[in-house]
Amino acid sequence: MGKKMKTIIFIFICVVAFVVSVIIGVVISANRLIDRRYQYLDVNFTEDVGYVVENLTYGDKPLNNFDIYFPADNSKDNYSLIFYSHGGGFTGGDKSLVECRKHGQYLASKGYIFASVNYTYRTEGNGATILGMYEELMTAVHSVVKECESRGYHINEMATSGGSAGGCLAMLVAYKEPEQLPVPIKFVFEETGPASFEPDLWDMQTNEEKAFFINTLAGTTFTAEDVGTQEYQNAIDEISVATMINDNSVPILLAYGPKDRMVNPKAKYPLLDKLDEYKISHDFVEFPNSGHGLTGDPDKTKEYYQLMDEYLTEYFTNN
Repeated sequence: MGKKMKTIIFIFICVVAFVVSVIIGVVISANRLIDRRYQYLDVNFTEDVGYVVENLTYGDKPLNNFDIYFPADNSKDNYSLIFYSHGGGFTGGDKSLVECRKHGQYLASKGYIFASVNYTYRTEGNGATILGMYEELMTAVHSVVKECESRGYHINEMATSGGSAGGCLAMLVAYKEPEQLPVPIKFVFEETGPASFEPDLWDMQTNEEKAFFINTLAGTTFTAEDVGTQEYQNAIDEISVATMINDNSVPILLAYGPKDRMVNPKAKYPLLDKLDEYKISHDFVEFPNSGHGLTGDPDKTKEYYQLMDEYLTEYFTNN
């Protein structure tokens, strides 16, 4: 092998080593941020504290499944359920994500039942919509409650929760048709879930962009000429939680970061306005230095989870 070739190979090896080290550094840094983000929820989840039953089904689609985190103590007459939908931009995610596991273990250790639920997210070929995801989750709630009953845990109240897309879906389950839930909904706590899909709040400029945006989310077939019609507005309202708030809406705890580049920060304001208009009890925790992952404000993370604990104590009756 010539000297020139050896030099080329050496340089190549150095470049590969550098790239690998950068990737490892990024992964380690990301894991540290995740660990810090959910540090408040850390518990020693041993069998005397609780247990998890995985991959239970509620329908015939591949992602119609859920995990339930149970407290070890099954002697109470009634239990409270937290129904959690994962994030992933409506195009991915899973019930076993770290935020799902951390919440599940923590809340089960406090005596609550926690269900982490999968749903059919959108792929290039399946055309899944937000309403379809919502309908699957409404079916899942009933299956979760029945499964708990079969294991000796009677559910008499619930809250919904989630992050990002899951936060949006958690709000839809709580606010769209709460009378269809198998047990009363008491409150919601969610992070960075889009509350309005008005295209102007997402900086859509042309009618073509606006029509495509709503068609993608709602499964409609609007053209640019349809933008501004009542049918077009109805499709937006059907998936925008802000339009569903009324005098009977339950309290909610919300968290958002102004540096979010995935969910436009403006999309939360119609919801906050409606909560104020109808005088619905709520707390909004802003993470001023954070984007979508809410990793830039450890003090606000603690504040959010302390408020979560307060909501659990105030609005659930089984404490």
